[in-house]
Amino acid sequence: MRLPRSAPEIGFSRRALLRAVPACGLAALVPACSEVTPAPRTIKWGRDLCEHCHMVFGDRRFVAQIWDAEYNRARIYDDFGCAVLAAVDKNIPDASTIPFWVNDEDQPAQWLEARTARYREGVTTPMGYGYAPGRSARHGLTFRKAATAIRVKAGCEHRS
Repeated sequence: MRLPRSAPEIGFSRRALLRAVPACGLAALVPACSEVTPAPRTIKWGRDLCEHCHMVFGDRRFVAQIWDAEYNRARIYDDFGCAVLAAVDKNIPDASTIPFWVNDEDQPAQWLEARTARYREGVTTPMGYGYAPGRSARHGLTFRKAATAIRVKAGCEHRS
């Protein structure tokens, strides 16, 4: 036996409401699926971990980031050397179509394109790879020379 409805008709059923909820949920995701512009992300100093060595970020002068198009986000590294080795692991060290950034040693708030930046060697860096990016005259090495030296130091297979 069915009881009479006491509530007035409001123009839709529960079934219609349940069908509408997933559609609304999908509509909320549409902006998240839009094109993401590659850019360095904000690092939480003293909290974020390097995606290669898992060390906590502490020194702004040597940070590097590589864009990961698969996940639409920048991968973060506490040392330029960690970024180079991660790029080698992914077979992208010289792929100019993949954004790769480094902090300017002298102005750490400034991001430089890693492949066009210049480097100096003999620097004490977080993981000891010893290369710092910058724009001054003392930064005399090209990306290729610094990256090759890091690969040799790490004992990686040399890729040209």
